[in-house]
Amino acid sequence: MNRRHFILSGIGVLSILKPTFSKEEEFIKLLFPVTYKDKKRWRKVFFRIRAALNIWGTKVDIEVVAYDEGIAFLDRFENGEFEERIENLLLYGVKFKACKVAMKMFGVSKEQLFEGVEVVRSGFEYHVLKVREGYIPIYL
Repeated sequence: MNRRHFILSGIGVLSILKPTFSKEEEFIKLLFPVTYKDKKRWRKVFFRIRAALNIWGTKVDIEVVAYDEGIAFLDRFENGEFEERIENLLLYGVKFKACKVAMKMFGVSKEQLFEGVEVVRSGFEYHVLKVREGYIPIYL
């Protein structure tokens, strides 16, 4: 058997062994932890979220959790230039979470957060629990 036939037969075997996925397993779950105060990297977060929405459409669940210095990402006074982007992503079902501990540490009040942002007890804890639920963390 020549190399071409060997490769083609291998592909045939792999297609037979292809696992079957349920509807729930086809759903992509992404978590974007924002732990840094860097607008260049924040722009990458928006870019990657839009890319994920373009690729998977309604088959993607996206959450953003801001903690540590990244709490500034969800502070509309610190990050007002991104307000329209965040509002649009909320319309697409992207969920934004702010760490209560970081808010206290960096003096950010609930009123300073963009509308639609939910406060969680601990961003780090939330991050770990979401990974346990099957979310894939995207680090930028």
